Amino acid sequence: MSVEYRINYTIEHRKPGKDEFAEIGFGSSGAWGDVNAAVYEVESQVQNRQWETEPGQPDPSEVDR
Repeated sequence: MSVEYRINYTIEHRKPGKDEFAEIGFGSSGAWGDVNAAVYEVESQVQNRQWETEPGQPDPSEVDR
């Protein structure tokens, strides 16, 4: 069996005037045979605003507005 890698991540933001960061999304790269492939998957998800959200978190496409 070969080694597999997965990257789990959270996206957080801090609104002006606030002291704490709040989680606005999360995701996982899935399982890949090397770290670079896992990093590529995470980068693609973040750049394309395709991370997962929970109820009450902003839609990823609206984060930068």
